[in-house]
Amino acid sequence: MYKNLVIWKDSVYLIKEIYKLVDMLPKSEDYNLKSQLKRAVVSVALNIAEGKCRATSKEFSHFLNTASASLYEVTAILEICEELEYLSELGKFYNKINLLNRRINSLRNKLMEESD
Repeated sequence: MYKNLVIWKDSVYLIKEIYKLVDMLPKSEDYNLKSQLKRAVVSVALNIAEGKCRATSKEFSHFLNTASASLYEVTAILEICEELEYLSELGKFYNKINLLNRRINSLRNKLMEESD
């Protein structure tokens, strides 16, 4: 079950942290950066869950790849927020994102080895 996966738990933790962070963005970004950032971070967890229920390791691996891509989207949005000077000192978020991405990639690589 996906709820037992460390990467699932990490992704839900990241959602909680990002949801708190978006409250710091200006109201003018409600339908732009805030909305996109929330969708991207939620996409990570949803792809992990959907992939876990797939029939094959290859299919699960595909969804983990999409989850990883969503993490890059989260990173890009955070970088844009920094450039626009909406947010600063995001190092702890980048560290958590990088750790989660490494864990996702590690599991994906393991699954791909199994499917060979």
